[in-house]
Amino acid sequence: MGLTSALNTARFGIDYNQKQIEITAANIANADKVGYTAKTVSVDVFFDGQGNVSGIQSTQVTRIIDERIQAAYFGSLAETNYAYQIADYTGRLDEIIGTIDDGSSMTSLATEISNKLSAMVNDPSSYVAQQEVVSAAQGFARELNSSYAQINEMRQQADDALSQQADKLGDLLQSMEDIDEALGEARAAGLSTADLLDERDRYIEQLSGLVEIKITDQGEGNLLIRTANGQQLYANGKASTVAFNATAALQPGKAGGTIAVTTPGGTTFDLLENIDSGSIGALAELRDEILVEAQAQLDTVAAEVSLAFSNVTVDSTATTVGLDSGYTLDLSALQAGNTVSLTYQDTAGDTHEVTFIAVDDATLLPLDNSATARTDDTVYGIDISSGNTADYVTQMIAALGGTNLNVSDDGSGNLQVLGDTGTNTVVDSLTADVTVTGSTDQGLGLALFVDKTEGVRAFTDHLEDGGQRVGYAWGIAVNPEVVADSSQLVNYQTTPTTNSPQDPARAQYLLNALTNDKVAFDSGAGIGNAASPYEGSVLQYINQVTAYQGNQAEDAETYSNARETVTTNFASRYEESYAVDVDAELAFLIELQNAYAASARVMQTVNELYETLLNSI
Repeated sequence: MGLTSALNTARFGIDYNQKQIEITAANIANADKVGYTAKTVSVDVFFDGQGNVSGIQSTQVTRIIDERIQAAYFGSLAETNYAYQIADYTGRLDEIIGTIDDGSSMTSLATEISNKLSAMVNDPSSYVAQQEVVSAAQGFARELNSSYAQINEMRQQADDALSQQADKLGDLLQSMEDIDEALGEARAAGLSTADLLDERDRYIEQLSGLVEIKITDQGEGNLLIRTANGQQLYANGKASTVAFNATAALQPGKAGGTIAVTTPGGTTFDLLENIDSGSIGALAELRDEILVEAQAQLDTVAAEVSLAFSNVTVDSTATTVGLDSGYTLDLSALQAGNTVSLTYQDTAGDTHEVTFIAVDDATLLPLDNSATARTDDTVYGIDISSGNTADYVTQMIAALGGTNLNVSDDGSGNLQVLGDTGTNTVVDSLTADVTVTGSTDQGLGLALFVDKTEGVRAFTDHLEDGGQRVGYAWGIAVNPEVVADSSQLVNYQTTPTTNSPQDPARAQYLLNALTNDKVAFDSGAGIGNAASPYEGSVLQYINQVTAYQGNQAEDAETYSNARETVTTNFASRYEESYAVDVDAELAFLIELQNAYAASARVMQTVNELYETLLNSI
């Protein structure tokens, strides 16, 4: 090695050591700073044609980071934040619904009604026993009201959080644009970009927790950021704008406002329809699905317990005309939401179930088979707005026109359905399920509960205005007439004679309706499914709701803990990949100082040799 090469090596070594000493000192000073990555100076050595060192480039400061682990950590954040939000809300939801052992829970209060009805069966005339039934019913109704309201408040909290996180998402994207602009300026000026890249990573980390994103490096520091299904959030150094479309008031059974994202090119998309993870995805699912489903379960409980008590079966009269036999049914008691059920056997001997549902609004027609929870029936809607039963019969004749049944008006506005001996078509049964309008002379049913969402009205489960049961748990109340006169729990007949005050028939009917009578429940509330709806008593369904919410909360908590473990592991490995090891940096600093001193000695020696040579000439 010639003196010039030795001098160049020493000079370039001093230059490198000086820069690395500065970076190492910065590493030590920022070791405790969140998100700070260890830095180093990259070195490129250049040689001349004779193999001598002609230059060293040591201006590029690079970050010490494992990008593979970083990507895995960022990628896990969306699902972990999603799981955390779901677990948090479902845990609170489970506390609202309560447990079977919780004395103030819906299940316990429904059981209390059952117990009090049982006591009244044994002593119907007891004023105390009657009042205890009323009190238990009031407690049950209040619990439904309170639970529904609390869940609605949770929906509002999720809505507020969505608004805040939409703002945060927009701010983060704008910060990305600002930092990329600063990066461009730094590159143009030949300055280090390492610290700016640290800052940009912190923004990406926060973005990754809000929504699941895909990041593509397009070269020269340009990033393309999209949602998991490809919708653009950030591209070419430009951020999309984010706007939350607020809802004035969350309505029962309806979704809230969405988040609109507009790209710099002017394309707008619904963010909530394009994500299913991250904290934003979780909050949207909670607000519009999970909590709505919980409210629907409460509505179903309120509706079915009301119908169980207040609806009675109107039997038909066996009828024979010539060789054909069947039944004649009085339709005069039908109200919107009430049903008529027909069972018949066709020519091949197959059994068919038909359900007619009464409506006051003809625009709801025709009805789909999903209008009932049953899977074995064909559903028809009939418009009863005229109040003329002959009109009802006309519609039923048209609906059953292809069945070989002989369907007609008996001349008094009653429905008459006969089989056909010529085609071996047989009518098995014909009944109506109607809601009582008074406390006596309409059977054993009693409207113990009423709908107070808009004044005081009977609950018939009508389909008008979106359906009476939607939001009903918010307005269910004990019938004021029963509160004023608890003897209605016993007195059900005045004609031809008044029943005895010791008659337990009505109390027994109400008890059976709550605990024994089996019905099919609407699977739209999340319990059972359309192909196999849950069937059981009202009390059993209430227990199912309690168990469902408890299991949902437990599953969510388990999944959240598992996701947190995964992400914590990634976070730990990620931090290890970039964290500053102060001891190692201090040791390296000593090495740099020694190297600096060695390079200085080389320069001094070369200088002395040059002086010796010059002096010898």
